[in-house]
Amino acid sequence: MPTWLKILLAVLVLWRVVRYFRPAKRAAFTPRKHWALALAQPMVDATGLTGFMSPVTTELNEETRKLFRAPLLHQMELRPTTSDDEVRAHLSRVLEAQWFRADLHALQPADDPRAALAFACVRMAFLARNAVLFGWADPMVAWRVLLLNAQRAQDCFAGWEDFGHACIAGRRQWVAAFRADPLGSGFDESHLRQLLGPKGAWAGLPWPGEPALSPSAAPAAA
Repeated sequence: MPTWLKILLAVLVLWRVVRYFRPAKRAAFTPRKHWALALAQPMVDATGLTGFMSPVTTELNEETRKLFRAPLLHQMELRPTTSDDEVRAHLSRVLEAQWFRADLHALQPADDPRAALAFACVRMAFLARNAVLFGWADPMVAWRVLLLNAQRAQDCFAGWEDFGHACIAGRRQWVAAFRADPLGSGFDESHLRQLLGPKGAWAGLPWPGEPALSPSAAPAAA
């Protein structure tokens, strides 16, 4: 066998070995979508929901659906007995048309609107993503809402730390007024430090992120 052929075969074998043992690249959302979902991290951590940040997750298993269904219906102010078809009809009417009002349309006189907005951003990010995983919402509609929800957070807060502190205050005033948060938990300074720490979910994410909408210039008329 010619020397050059031996070298070629050796290189081919080495390439196949390296390719076999190289870790597979994890699927990930685009930076813009990942950023939009990251707003929900306090609730993701509180609930222990897995797969929320992965595009591989396209639906929830039956056990998870049973666990989260009633709390999500409560967040939408729907009865626990509401059918999936009724939820879909409801969201087709209100998700894109009224998402920005959720949790903000009935503020108490003593509520801090800025804190309420941060908490509403977290809850909307969690709800919109799960509405897709439950098969309740059109994914394209849900992603528009998620991206616009991210845009309002970027426009109203100075950074992840600022947003996190406002969220802490927002949840405290929410539960202080006897409003239920069945999907959340006591988000506090300790949890915020974890999210902002070197290995935290918010670490390294730019603020602001990419704009929700990045229109390109229309071609000039001939």
